[in-house]
Amino acid sequence: MKVIVLGGAGGMAIGGISYLIRYDEVEEIMMADLNKEAADQAASQFNSPKIRTMSLNVLDKSRLIEVVKDYDVVLNCVGPFMKFGVPILEAVIEAGVNYVDICDDHDAAEELIKLDEKAQQAGVSALICMGTTPGISNLQAVDLYNKLDETHSIKIAWAITDPPKEDLVGTPLEAIIDNPDALMTEATMDHLYHVTTGDIPVFKDGEMTGVPAIEYGEWIDFAEPLGRAESYYIGHAEPTTLAHYLDIKDFCGCLGSIMPEVFKDIREKSRGHREALYPPKPSHEPLWQAPERWRNRGVWGGQAVIVEGMKDNQKIRYTSRIMMAVKDMNAYNNSGQAIGTYLMGTGQITRKGVSAPEACIDPEPFFKELAQNYSLDANEVFTVEEINIIDKEVLS
Repeated sequence: MKVIVLGGAGGMAIGGISYLIRYDEVEEIMMADLNKEAADQAASQFNSPKIRTMSLNVLDKSRLIEVVKDYDVVLNCVGPFMKFGVPILEAVIEAGVNYVDICDDHDAAEELIKLDEKAQQAGVSALICMGTTPGISNLQAVDLYNKLDETHSIKIAWAITDPPKEDLVGTPLEAIIDNPDALMTEATMDHLYHVTTGDIPVFKDGEMTGVPAIEYGEWIDFAEPLGRAESYYIGHAEPTTLAHYLDIKDFCGCLGSIMPEVFKDIREKSRGHREALYPPKPSHEPLWQAPERWRNRGVWGGQAVIVEGMKDNQKIRYTSRIMMAVKDMNAYNNSGQAIGTYLMGTGQITRKGVSAPEACIDPEPFFKELAQNYSLDANEVFTVEEINIIDKEVLS
């Protein structure tokens, strides 16, 4: 299998490559970037004969088509996707090559789905929104969806806080101990401003509608020190794709949480005021108790998927949590695009056209691969159940 990674010098590309390179089936990885010097520097950290680099302007359509024809899979990590997503996928479809991307913009996802028929006609399988959130979160959602007879609502929630400083010593993240703002890159901030401005999409009462971004809040529980996260509805790709591919009766939306003061700064710039109009009400419920494995691990990020519906005439709520400590950061952030590309390149994704993960990936083998990545990075064995922690509540 030969893979070309567009935007190959970027952080998400490098992270994905770090897992792709482990697969025996992957014979070659081309890191294609507008800045070849940056790609060369990034490639040097792998010191692998599988890695090659090249300069490529993805907006040169004829050149892009010519280049990608030599590969089995294109992994597109070039953002922002509201600018680059559609023209790149159009070129890849014209080239007749299978495709994976990490699109996280709600509006871009909507436009990418519109290329479904064109991709089907070309015999191309295009997997969009295959990162962490969206990506892994979509597979958490469909895994819970499959447990129910009827699904009423799906909520996606991700959260991040400052990593525990004592856990950073001696790691590549040690440099941020005195400068935690370095976690928020320029690209990250551009994305956050985009998904917190104006009205953002949620699926409600059987149709997509808009709500003011970053104004409506809920509490979402994780292991300490992340703990109870003050989360707000933002624009993300999950509601767009989940409502498109799954039969959801009532509601689907995405919440995000980044250190309360950071979100206040973002709200001030995006909305013109620091305090949310509809913050979550004070909660007197006891904090969710994480499994022993995660209680003293230093969890500072994670995502939860909350699905409610009916099973055997009972109203059920499932909650799936995947969390991240410092030693799990790479597996959490970079597994989605790597596993998705591997599944695509090995023929385990057979649906033609444009698909989000929930439409074309079996969650079971995916989560086995994810647990293996956690295990390898942490040098300790994790089972699927210890990575994807699922709680069930009977509501009626």
